[in-house]
Formats: sequence, C-alpha cells, structure tokens
Amino acid sequence: MKKMIEALETLDEYDDSDYSAYLEYTELKERCMIEPTVLYIHENHEFLSEFKYFANADGLEIKVMNGDTKIC
Repeated sequence: MKKMIEALETLDEYDDSDYSAYLEYTELKERCMIEPTVLYIHENHEFLSEFKYFANADGLEIKVMNGDTKIC
C-alpha cells in the first residue's frame, strides 16, 4: 500500500505569515485608483520587511513613516 501525501504538504513553500503579508499587500495595491508608485508604511507595521520586499519587486518607492500604511 502506497502512502498518500497531501498536496498541501508538498506545495507549502511559504510560511503562512508570508502569504498573509502578500494578501494584505495586494489588497492595498488594488485599492489604489491609479498605477501605484509609492508604498507608505508605518515603521512598526507587522509586515514591514515583507512589504518592503514586495514593493522593491514591484518597483515602488518606499517611505517608512508614522502614518497609515497605504499604496498609491
């Protein structure tokens, strides 16, 4: 009898928090009414390093500050 391996066990390359960060980041991007160019992110944001990575990959300027996190 062969052992069955669940697909999620073999496809789970990323940590759940990385995936959550990606979902939150893409949601912020979708809220932007124009082509996004800048990521404004709170200096204590839970996903600061992940958002900076995604923004760099998207070619966005990154501004770390004390206000609300947004992409526009």
